[in-house]
Amino acid sequence: MPPNDQTHVAWPQVKALFERALDCAPPEREALLAAAGVAETVRAEVRSLLAHHAESTGEQGFLFDSPSARHAAPPSRAGERFGAWQIVRLLGAGGMGDVFEARRADQSFEGRAAIKLLKRGMDSEGVLRRFAQERQALARLNHPNIARLFDAGLSPDGLPYFVMEYVDGLTIDAAAWARPLEQRLALFLQLADAVSHAHRNLLVHGDLKPGNVLVTGDGQVKLLDFGIAKALEPDRPHATGDITLGAPRPFTPNYASPEQIRGEAVGTGTDIYSLGVLLYLMLTGARPYGRSAATPQDAARAVLEEEPSRPSTLLANPTADAHWLRNRRRLAGDLDNILLKTLEKRVEARYATVDALAADIRAFRDGYPVTAHAPRVSYLAAKFMRRHRPAVIVGVVALFGLLGALGAAGWQAQQAEAARQLAERRFTQVRQLATSLVFRYHDGIVNLPGTLALREALLSDAVATLDSIVAEGSVEPTLARELAETYFRVAVLQGEQYSPSQGRLDDAQRNLDKAIALLPRYIAHPVAHPVAQPDLAPAALNGAVDIWLAHSALQARRGQLSHARQALEQAQALAERALAAAPHDLQGLSRVATIQGHLGMIVGGSGASANLGRAREAVAYFERAREHFAKLVQREPGNPEWMHQQAWGLHLSLQSQVLLGQTAQAVASSVHLISLRDRAAALQPDNAHFRHQTAMARLASAAALSAAGEHERALAYVDAGETIIRGILRGEPGNKTARRDSTILTFVRGRLLWAGGREAQARPLLARALSELPVATELREDFYMARWRAEALIVSARAWVGADAAKAQGFAREAAELMRAHAGVAENAPCHWGLALALGEQAAALAALGRGDDAASHAKQALEQWRLGTPEGEPPAAYARRLARDR
Repeated sequence: MPPNDQTHVAWPQVKALFERALDCAPPEREALLAAAGVAETVRAEVRSLLAHHAESTGEQGFLFDSPSARHAAPPSRAGERFGAWQIVRLLGAGGMGDVFEARRADQSFEGRAAIKLLKRGMDSEGVLRRFAQERQALARLNHPNIARLFDAGLSPDGLPYFVMEYVDGLTIDAAAWARPLEQRLALFLQLADAVSHAHRNLLVHGDLKPGNVLVTGDGQVKLLDFGIAKALEPDRPHATGDITLGAPRPFTPNYASPEQIRGEAVGTGTDIYSLGVLLYLMLTGARPYGRSAATPQDAARAVLEEEPSRPSTLLANPTADAHWLRNRRRLAGDLDNILLKTLEKRVEARYATVDALAADIRAFRDGYPVTAHAPRVSYLAAKFMRRHRPAVIVGVVALFGLLGALGAAGWQAQQAEAARQLAERRFTQVRQLATSLVFRYHDGIVNLPGTLALREALLSDAVATLDSIVAEGSVEPTLARELAETYFRVAVLQGEQYSPSQGRLDDAQRNLDKAIALLPRYIAHPVAHPVAQPDLAPAALNGAVDIWLAHSALQARRGQLSHARQALEQAQALAERALAAAPHDLQGLSRVATIQGHLGMIVGGSGASANLGRAREAVAYFERAREHFAKLVQREPGNPEWMHQQAWGLHLSLQSQVLLGQTAQAVASSVHLISLRDRAAALQPDNAHFRHQTAMARLASAAALSAAGEHERALAYVDAGETIIRGILRGEPGNKTARRDSTILTFVRGRLLWAGGREAQARPLLARALSELPVATELREDFYMARWRAEALIVSARAWVGADAAKAQGFAREAAELMRAHAGVAENAPCHWGLALALGEQAAALAALGRGDDAASHAKQALEQWRLGTPEGEPPAAYARRLARDR
């Protein structure tokens, strides 16, 4: 029966035959079906329902077991002791083992547990050895939706057993069927949060199915069997595609991913796929494909070969769901897209993380756009209008009212005295309209994905209008502020380093210069007149702080550290005034924290951006910033903006830890960083900046793991970051910040492959990154990107020195020339470090070419550059090995 063609199934017959079959012992069910006077389509559907029932209840356990084992009656074990636990009764029997209820028998406390006793042939010693290896990892799982795994051991007759938290409840699909759509999604989000918690602790479940997810009577989801699937893995890998193995494999075909069926390595994408199958089942009552599969082999084949049915196209629901017709209409569109994306056969086409999947579910529930839908303007507008229907109606009425007023004003302008009054009103209206474009409409879409072009149009029109007003007369303070803050927004659009932008640094600097020139017209110079204008609104002061912060960031990107520091001093004086005027203003506290972070970056933030090289001194600034951000989160724990700010502070500390060689702390910080970034993005799923930062968090985690020598693990985080960035670029190809970071991720992948000894795989990626990175002539005023290109050239030299020393020497020479072009700023330590690395690689290449004297000369120059770039007396720990090579 085709997956979408359910019109010829007699569902009352299916229901009646299914209930009769449940009353029979499993061996007798096939005979009952054969004797029933029904169509073959009815028999096939009942077989499918029986198979699903077996999986959900644990009747069969894993589906690759033998029929004889599946139907063997378990021996009675009531009263037997398993360690500190005593068996009470049998809860369920399956092919791989039996599950018993147990109570605490050593009188230390009253407690209940579930004991899973495995059957013969489960490789007892190997199972327990692997479980012992997993115990430390499993101890990290502390989540209300994950059932705890207490203990393991051997029964008196030598069978391995696991002791787990006892959970009394329904399987998640059965619990979902009686609930409306919103409550089903709420159950799924509990499950997703549990799986995400495990992934953040670097654990994969690998066998997500209804029987492993129970819902208690009070609606709490409990995920079972974490760690058992891992412990049950055979010692040697299976052949790809082998689905008829006699040895147990810890997954269930109907809920397994294609890579599991093929016997490939599993990862977080495996759990994401299985979550998609579960959600599909919860929402429709049917599996996405293989509904007519009568054997495990048929089910496995369906996973590999069949495409999932679009949920909203299913014509009937096998569970007689009372909510089905209403829910089916709501599945069309976003939920269809979410499920189909989760069930992609290719891992890289699925959601990058469970949090990203959960974020789309929340976005659908709350009326926001989802990432699984192309971010077309019509789609985004429709979502916006549904969420803000009353405000949109009022806005449209107001707009037509304004247009009508302007038309009437034009007619009245013919009267002399009225003309003067009209001119004043018209001036005010036009100015208000221009500022509304900036401060209401532009700021309302600033973080929406795919809006760069629209933002540019809005700001350009507003600036043109305001410029014409300035040209016609003097600029009074209020207008000066409006102009300055508009120029600031244009500059952010053009040249912001870490948000979606157009990458036009020179244009950004020109607009910031215009904004700074207007500041004296409405605000006193903060350093020269620190107590002037005490009654100035904190909002105006904070706006000026933002302008100076943007100017400082742009100067630091150019390598002009003294100018960057001076701008921060201006910002700090203004921020302190604003906070003194409004001590409880969280925005003011946020800016004070941000300034501390920027000061730390200038003092000694990282090896990639310009700084003074005083890494240990920078730590104090980062700690102060994090203390302030922690206060913000404490005051408003559910505010995603403060989570985002706290994550930025943690990111700064992580970079510092890598620089100082504190790799264990850096790896731990990276786990927390990803959690914060993902939570902020989940709470604001249509915030493009937050989404971009989830990718950058994974890049930071890869850097931390690589510094700790775990290059292979780091590659998985690069994979996830690239998936996020590709999704951003699909929706907004003109986003040059995302394009730049895509190239950086390509280079980082190549660097990790080289560090892991895979030079042949690294070389083409390094070549691709170099072809995409800006060339030297485009980098005269951009030290940040110059440093990335130099690093790519240096790693390319290392990757080629053994195969083609002349080519390696060319790469290193170009890197040295690039760094020398920025060496005019003597205080920029990373510039000296980059030059030292480039000279060191030149020395290595020259030595390989047999030019010993030239090699010694370049090595000596490299050591001199290390000396110039180490104000603290020694280079950062991250560079210690490279310095030893130069010596």
